[in-house]
Amino acid sequence: MFGLGKKSSAVLGVDISSSSVKLLELSKQGDRFKVESYAVEPLPANAVVEKNITDVEAVGEVMKRVASKSRSGVKQVAVAVSGSAVITKVIQMDGGLNEFEMEDQIALEADQYIRGCKPNCVTAHD
Repeated sequence: MFGLGKKSSAVLGVDISSSSVKLLELSKQGDRFKVESYAVEPLPANAVVEKNITDVEAVGEVMKRVASKSRSGVKQVAVAVSGSAVITKVIQMDGGLNEFEMEDQIALEADQYIRGCKPNCVTAHD
């Protein structure tokens, strides 16, 4: 569940809202979950407006601070995207494609639906 299988003992959750960035490191011990680290940093005014990141650099700097503050060494991050920003599309691919060929095919398909997004277009949620 949430990347907490046999291969990984912990995962990071990151929440970007209109006022702050929150980070939570969660591990699984047996049937229980444990909070390993937690950090919150405020965002500058108007860095996120109406669920859209308008100042990518500012949000990136706050994310660096929150990661540093948490002192987590975990590299896997759980990501959630709000419903209005999600695109679901079933695509047909040849079963013989390797991982890189599949990634290329997915990128080509996604490009058809994301072209309207400006460079560095990212969505957050409240």
